[in-house]
Amino acid sequence: MTTMTATREAAFHQAGHAVATHLSRFHVLVQPVSVDPYGTGEWTAGLSRRKLEAADKIVDPAARADPEVATSIATILCAGLSSELIAASKDAALDPDPARSSGDFALARQELRLSGLPEDLGPHESSAAALLAAHWADVERIADALCTTGRLEPREITDLLRSTGLRH
Repeated sequence: MTTMTATREAAFHQAGHAVATHLSRFHVLVQPVSVDPYGTGEWTAGLSRRKLEAADKIVDPAARADPEVATSIATILCAGLSSELIAASKDAALDPDPARSSGDFALARQELRLSGLPEDLGPHESSAAALLAAHWADVERIADALCTTGRLEPREITDLLRSTGLRH
């Protein structure tokens, strides 16, 4: 795999997380989203006080145990690989490796377990795929920007998505 292909795969992975987080009813990006030439990247989501209040949820870290909140973060965590899979269906040079998402999946199962929900990720993977397919142009826009810059601040992602009319 070339460095550019690895970077592009990582960019789609991180863009999937970023778009799913932006659209979440409960979460926001709290750190920059980044990719490196070796095909790795990172993003960090956190609970949003404003979104929790708007959804009439408890504004407290204990909100993580709420089944709706856990379902949301599980979908966000599944969005990375879902985004890679969609991208690979459009570009044969990309080759997603589900093993690279093992940390995302372990955290998703942990959050589901905390809320008392089944740890089966199938429904969350399906939700992530449908969400990203509906907003694919936005995922591509974020992935392209990540390939170009290597890093986007949360505000830059919000501005890019809002410029296309995508609101959370």
